[in-house]
Amino acid sequence: MTPEEKARQKIDQWFSDAGWKVVDRDEYEPTCTAVAIREGLLKGNLEADYFLFINGKAVGVLEAKREEIDAFSDKVCNQAVLYARNVPKIYQTYQKPLPFIFTSNGKELYFCDFRKQDSCFNQIMTIPTPYELVKLLGINDYFAGLPTLRKKGLRDCQYEAVTKLEKSFRSGQNRALMVLATGAGKTYTACLAAYRLLSYTPMRRVLFLVDRNNLGKQAEGEFGTFRLTENGDAFNTIFTVNRLCSPFIPSDSNVVISTIQRLFSFLKGDSIEDNDNDDDNEPTEEVVLPPNPNLPHDYFDLIIIDECHRSIYGNWRKVLEYFDTARLVGLTATPIPETMAFFNNNRIVN
Repeated sequence: MTPEEKARQKIDQWFSDAGWKVVDRDEYEPTCTAVAIREGLLKGNLEADYFLFINGKAVGVLEAKREEIDAFSDKVCNQAVLYARNVPKIYQTYQKPLPFIFTSNGKELYFCDFRKQDSCFNQIMTIPTPYELVKLLGINDYFAGLPTLRKKGLRDCQYEAVTKLEKSFRSGQNRALMVLATGAGKTYTACLAAYRLLSYTPMRRVLFLVDRNNLGKQAEGEFGTFRLTENGDAFNTIFTVNRLCSPFIPSDSNVVISTIQRLFSFLKGDSIEDNDNDDDNEPTEEVVLPPNPNLPHDYFDLIIIDECHRSIYGNWRKVLEYFDTARLVGLTATPIPETMAFFNNNRIVN
């Protein structure tokens, strides 16, 4: 391995650790959320060692050198600046010249925010995450900045489900159906989706709807043991998880777990006890919400509906549609036509 290849190997790992997907230029797909393209083509047959894209738009470049070359030298920095100024018109950008410029020799890393009037290169310790760059840019795109999902620790179907869910949301869909076989780990997949959306988007509250109260207790346990997080900490030590078992939701609650029966009781202001008496409380006709429900209609950002092949959205439909700003995700192993229709036929995994 040449000295330059060794440096590139380290830089590849830095990008990967920060949530970027590193690909060769013929592997690039604009639908990827955060990508570092090796040998990205620029104007005048120039090639950027790494050409950075977030949600299909170019945001920066990194000029890589072997370890014995000073990545802070004027020559290297000027070369990187040249690349930032020469983005082909075929690429969308957040702004031109590109705002973020990096240089590295695999040992040291330098960064320049080219938007600043007196911009200069400063040494930094790690590659910024896509989310960090999105915040620097002030991008309003709801799902920009999601780090690339790593496959490690996931089954193929779980990886596909979360990747396609995020892609679906980025494309403007508000409802999505995950079809996962029994035993595929639907709740684990839901924990992963909730963690990423709470961590890397403006979402702050998730409702996890279960079919029966005992399944709510199981889900609460899974959110407590889920550790596929950035630092390996348990989900419920990062975000507040509560089962709806009283007529009160803590103001800091990030995930609320409930049956739809119990949620309806909450909206009406009825008393709620932590028992299973409401499991069989099935309405014979469509429910009617009170004039002033106990929660605002935009309280939840995301609603995940477990076992959604059951008719929980039939006569209960008004409860779900009251939260009209929330995105809906269904989990099932056995979809039926009514289920498909409810989720706008947006089946993201099969």
